[in-house]
Amino acid sequence: MLDQGREYRRQMESIALQVKVQADQARAEKDVIRLNCLLDKLTQVRVNGNIMDQSLQALQDDVSRNDESAELHEYTRITIINQKAQVLRTEADACVGAETSYVGHTKLVVESPAGLDSTVDQPTPAAPPISIVERPTVASPFR
Repeated sequence: MLDQGREYRRQMESIALQVKVQADQARAEKDVIRLNCLLDKLTQVRVNGNIMDQSLQALQDDVSRNDESAELHEYTRITIINQKAQVLRTEADACVGAETSYVGHTKLVVESPAGLDSTVDQPTPAAPPISIVERPTVASPFR
C-alpha cells in the first residue's frame, strides 16, 4: 500500500507539472480566461498533494504500529485523492480545449455488396408529396 501511495504521489506531481506548463502557455498567450481556469485547477492539485502527503505520513505511522484498519483507512484516502487528481487533470485539459478521448484520425472504408455495380449511383428517393394547407379564417376582429 505504501509503494502504491508513493506512486500516486509521483503521478500527482506529474499532473501538477503538466497543469503548470499549460498555465505558463496561457500566460504567454495572455489568455486570461484559460489562465484563471488552469490556476484554479493547479491550486486544487497542490492542495490535494498536501493532503496526500499527510495521508502518506499517517499511513507510514500506521504501518510502523501495525494497525491494519488505520492502514486501510489511509490507503483509501490516498486512492480517493488520486482519483480527484485524475479528474482535475481532465478538467485542466478541458480548460485549454484539449480533447481527452482522442484516439486518432478516423478512416472511412466503403464496401459495396456483392453483385452491385459500384460505378452506378443509386437512384435518389422520390420527394415527399406536397400538400397545400389553407389558412383558417380570422375568428376575431382584432389583429
